[in-house]
Amino acid sequence: MKINVQTFVDQILDEKYQSKNEKTTVAKLEQEKTISDGLTYISQTTAKNELAQFEWKVKMPVGDDTSVRLETSIINLPLMNSKTITKILDVDQDSEVNVYLVCEDPDLNRSGLRIDLCASVTALADDQESVVKMAQEWITTQLTTIQTNREAAKEEKK
Repeated sequence: MKINVQTFVDQILDEKYQSKNEKTTVAKLEQEKTISDGLTYISQTTAKNELAQFEWKVKMPVGDDTSVRLETSIINLPLMNSKTITKILDVDQDSEVNVYLVCEDPDLNRSGLRIDLCASVTALADDQESVVKMAQEWITTQLTTIQTNREAAKEEKK
């Protein structure tokens, strides 16, 4: 799936993309079925040539909830930072649409954000099973990092 850069930015800024949110727990989100459901939503939406975002609000064992998202984009920036894209990419060009994994939490790292390529929209459609496994590993790593950092901060306060 390809999209013109300016068209992409306009659609995101005008909120012309499909979005779904779910509340979940760490244990549930680390299961293949939960991740597969999110990726299926993205795959079905992009099959209709629409952009999409799927967000899990994760209830953490300690501290505030964490946001873990699947987002379709043309660059590894969260959708909320789409204005920046026009400064980086040529707005007249077409770009491949990819699926990115996004995790936002102040206890994740200094920036409070981690975003990585999950797969191209084409790869997701061709081999969702492999994409689910990769996403599962990535999500588990981010959630473990957050929990470890929160526990370490708690110990430092003692």
